[in-house]
Amino acid sequence: MRCNDLRTARAQSGFTLLELLLTVVVMGVLLAVAIPSFQSIVQGQHNTDITTQFAQDLAWAQGTALSGQTVVMTINADGSWGMTERTYDKTTGTFGTMAFPGHSMTSAQLQADDPGVSCALVTGSASQSCQQTLSFTSIGTVTGLTPGVFQYTSGTSKSSFQVFASGTLVPNPSYAS
Repeated sequence: MRCNDLRTARAQSGFTLLELLLTVVVMGVLLAVAIPSFQSIVQGQHNTDITTQFAQDLAWAQGTALSGQTVVMTINADGSWGMTERTYDKTTGTFGTMAFPGHSMTSAQLQADDPGVSCALVTGSASQSCQQTLSFTSIGTVTGLTPGVFQYTSGTSKSSFQVFASGTLVPNPSYAS
């Protein structure tokens, strides 16, 4: 075997220990930088999902109220919410309520979707509990609303929106013009 053949065989045999260690160190540094950024993106997406779900349920409540039904949205202190509709039982002649779990977000669902999320209603420079009871009128307006910005916080990620008496929802109101 000639000398050139030995060098070619040796060059193709694999990685040295130094090359392997250097690759592992570079990968570790890249992961150390990427993981917190990825977690922040995921938390932000969960908050966006909550805001989107709230907006969809608010629109459903308005549409139902416009069709002549009485709809009440109860927002709990933790930011979860539930929808009920006032019903009339013709056989007994009494009024009651019917829940709509498909247009609600329970505390368990909220924490499962975004563990550790919290909600505050920011009014001016102060903040208070998100707890509200909103009633939707037959023309789609909202009564019982405390003016302010609903702010969901999870870790360092925040998502906010404002609901007006007209029933309009504005996401990220600090950026709205």
